[in-house]
Amino acid sequence: MSSDTSVEQKTDIQHHEIDMSSANAVAAHTATQMHTHAAPSLHNKIQPAPIGFGAFALCSFVLGLYNSGLITSLPQVAVGVAFGYGAMGQFVCGICELVLGNMFAATTMLTFSGFFFTFGIMMVPSSGILELAMASGGLETVHKCMGLVQVGYAIAAFLFLLGTLRQPILIRLVLLQVFLAFLCGGVGGLTGINNFNLASGWISFTLALTAWYVMAALLYTPDHTMIKLPFF
Repeated sequence: MSSDTSVEQKTDIQHHEIDMSSANAVAAHTATQMHTHAAPSLHNKIQPAPIGFGAFALCSFVLGLYNSGLITSLPQVAVGVAFGYGAMGQFVCGICELVLGNMFAATTMLTFSGFFFTFGIMMVPSSGILELAMASGGLETVHKCMGLVQVGYAIAAFLFLLGTLRQPILIRLVLLQVFLAFLCGGVGGLTGINNFNLASGWISFTLALTAWYVMAALLYTPDHTMIKLPFF
């Protein structure tokens, strides 16, 4: 009896094993056939970097116009872009990077989104900061306040730059220009030397071009276009 029972148990085990392998094969075949219709995994679905770089590029371009005085020296020209795209775009990117576990990218994006939030808040008349600064010392006080903020962000950008020494050249180039733009803008605001503000504006232009290139290099895939940009 015991030997017959053991034989039957082995037969059942083998039978179940054959069923499981067959089920796996069928599932794998079905997944292969329906790959294009299946929902991608979280890591494949969320690719936030182009959003962050695109937001940074556009805001840097508009701030470059303001700092260089090429078209206008009115800071409110950048407030809408700073709130609507720069701050929100990088904030969304930073949160997505945080979800994906990319702490370095999340920290940088959330930090720089904070700058555009800060810039927008300081330049919106309803916040009262601009009115108070103008009453305290006029436009010079406004420039000093912005200079102080930019010096702080220049320090953060330099620390981020040191953390990208093993990253691609384009990433290092973006952060180098961010550091230089903040540094020149901060020095110009604190000292009142306009040439530093002009330098910050022109560096912001080159920063915008570099960030737009990174955005395009990440977005231009064979699924979307025949154009391929090297990412180095």
